Amino acid sequence: MNPHTLESAPPSRETELRRQLVQRIAERRLDLPMLPQTAADVMTVCNDTSCDAARLAGLIQRDQALAAHTLHVANSAVYAPREPIVSLQQAVSRLGFKTMCDIAVAVTMRSKIFVLKGQEERLRAMWEHSAMSGAWAKEIARVRRRNVEGAFLSGLLHDIGKPVVLQVVLELGRGSGVRPDGALLDALLQEFHAEVGGIVLASWKLPDWMCAAVRCHHDPELAGEHVEYSRTAMLADLLAHSSAHPDPEADQVLRTHPVLDDLGLYDEETEALFERREAVQQTAEAFR
Repeated sequence: MNPHTLESAPPSRETELRRQLVQRIAERRLDLPMLPQTAADVMTVCNDTSCDAARLAGLIQRDQALAAHTLHVANSAVYAPREPIVSLQQAVSRLGFKTMCDIAVAVTMRSKIFVLKGQEERLRAMWEHSAMSGAWAKEIARVRRRNVEGAFLSGLLHDIGKPVVLQVVLELGRGSGVRPDGALLDALLQEFHAEVGGIVLASWKLPDWMCAAVRCHHDPELAGEHVEYSRTAMLADLLAHSSAHPDPEADQVLRTHPVLDDLGLYDEETEALFERREAVQQTAEAFR
């Protein structure tokens, strides 16, 4: 056999699909989702120190889905109100502006971005993992006495690049006559979602630390001055995966992961996190 045969052979269609994806990302020729206007408006209002519950409730009222989900979350087991909350103003007063920001982003992400015809099951699983990661990030920040609300959003959005990559790959596949199977889709999503996620958040003009947390959650040391946020996103991601398929042996391995030491978590703090698994699941379910 000619030793150069393999080198000169044309690339497989799968390899060509990956090459085209790499090129599209490098050239920023991606169909980036826009930050839904309602979420953007709520985030702006929540960062306004002069805002009050009535003003925020009035804004939320314009979006029927957001209003309904706000009341659902306010009455969920996570917040356990003594009496049912029946008005948006009451819900805002109880939950607070920062939690309202979390809800607004979660609802709009779920309904506007994690949607692609024919990929409903895959995207549903992505979203459930994202919601769980957001809830875990919130607990990690609480244990470490850090910014709880910001951590939730970085955990929630850490896989935001996946639906974007999925859409591009399917589009490229149709153009080249390649129908990528599940294994190829999973491999491409895993390889490129973090980079694309950072691009998405930058296009939304979200803070640099959040962009870095999303872009570097699989390799936090690349985040530079924002490494702490990326480590939190990494641990939230790992805990979310472990919560989806609880396994005592896997939990024990996770207890030895270097990111725990990198975040300065003591053994008792790590155990406190694992003890919050049921509460985290309740939080995630409220945001689904």
